[in-house]
Amino acid sequence: MPVYNGQNYLRDAIESILAQTYTDFRLIITDNCSTDGTPDICREYAARDPRIEYHRHAENIGAAPNFNSAFQYASESEYFKWAAHDDVMGKDFLKVCVQKLEADQSLSIAHTLSVRIDKDRKSVGTYDSEFPLNGDKVRDRFYRILWVDHFTEIWGLMRSSFLKKTILYGSFIGSDRTLLAEMLLQGDIAYVPEYHFFRRDHAENYCNSKRSNEDRLKWFDPKKKNSKMRNGPAKVWYYVAAIGRLPMPMSERVHCIGMVSGWATRRIADYLRGNKLTRPRINIGHKSGAARVPELPPRGVSLLA
Repeated sequence: MPVYNGQNYLRDAIESILAQTYTDFRLIITDNCSTDGTPDICREYAARDPRIEYHRHAENIGAAPNFNSAFQYASESEYFKWAAHDDVMGKDFLKVCVQKLEADQSLSIAHTLSVRIDKDRKSVGTYDSEFPLNGDKVRDRFYRILWVDHFTEIWGLMRSSFLKKTILYGSFIGSDRTLLAEMLLQGDIAYVPEYHFFRRDHAENYCNSKRSNEDRLKWFDPKKKNSKMRNGPAKVWYYVAAIGRLPMPMSERVHCIGMVSGWATRRIADYLRGNKLTRPRINIGHKSGAARVPELPPRGVSLLA
């Protein structure tokens, strides 16, 4: 769990992890030199539960290096998951995701359906309308991660042996997408058709509080200088490098390179016209096996109860 100044929602995130029905895990918290009550909260829970490891950086190294440091502490584990300090996991999240990964060794990621919650834990929607990223062919998965709008799969349970073959998070805007692409180039993602993941939408989160490219790049890595030409070329380089480096049939490699070319051409055309990024329509969404969207206990009620 990488965190920086997360005191507002940190207890919810930690407690939802400690309440998991699958109990064989370590919770590694990497604190990016927080200046609020985050260190005290982390030390409080670490003192209660020996599964928690708390590490604090001497300075703010940026979100991307901090996310990567979390994996470095846990790289010997069979499975790995990044957890945001403001999200909540249903109590069976780890159990059902581990079952998926153990049943199929070719999978790179397992994830569940996702609920959007507000600052008070109230369910305000789902992400079912976003198209799923799974597919039998490498080209299908790669095409979808290129064009999907919102994706919560970056918070899924990942196979560490696959994650070690990626470049992890890069110090540029959107490197979560390139990382997820590297995982999907190696193997499929399995979805549990139930709601066990709760993504919090609030005013202080990255998407809502970091509006300019300059602010977003500082969030990823404060040591990098902002440039309008930095992020697009960086993504192209990462995509092409991953397609060339990771094992796949030559026919899939050729198709994926062609997709990068098409994606880059469309991005350049939108930029020259002064338009926001346009996306192709993919008429497929998630299918839930749940009768209704679950509700969490109201804010203030311990998730360990």
